[in-house]
Amino acid sequence: MTDRTAKSVATRQRFVDEALLLFRERGYEQTSMAQIATAAGSSRANLYLYFHSKPQIIMARMREIEADVAAFFQGLDRIPRHTPEALLEWLAQGRELWLRYATEFEAITRAMAADPEVLDEWLAMVRRVSSDQTALYRGCRTEDERLDREVHMVTLMMSLERNFYYMYLRGHREREDRVLASLARQWAQLFGE
Repeated sequence: MTDRTAKSVATRQRFVDEALLLFRERGYEQTSMAQIATAAGSSRANLYLYFHSKPQIIMARMREIEADVAAFFQGLDRIPRHTPEALLEWLAQGRELWLRYATEFEAITRAMAADPEVLDEWLAMVRRVSSDQTALYRGCRTEDERLDREVHMVTLMMSLERNFYYMYLRGHREREDRVLASLARQWAQLFGE
């Protein structure tokens, strides 16, 4: 990588990082592109060389973390039996993922409410992740059965996302053990356990 390319990559990343911090501090809708440029120590013209809108910034970060999100769900394929107990351990890994990317998930959630293109990209990622499963689709006899399982998984992914959002980003952990146990049972049912 040339010095010029490395500098460009670093500048682009600085815009993303500063935007996420501003979204968390001020709110997604209240943050302007000019504020992002200033926080990154750059000009608005330079920012527009990399990103034309806030949704583009959010979607860039979504693409960066997609591999980690996918890896979490691919963990389902490594569980020998999808019992509620085994799935509780898997959910603990999900909790760590949500805590590690709390700023990103908060920004994505806010952006999805304001910008349909961010919501569309998030849903596309959820569909990509769910369609990449292998254990879930073993034994499917028809394409309809496979599609039903995939849709079931997508609904569970959305439920998991909402529950983790309230527990780990909003701090509503009053009944965390019961919520996690309920989620584990729902996921076990998906796998026929």
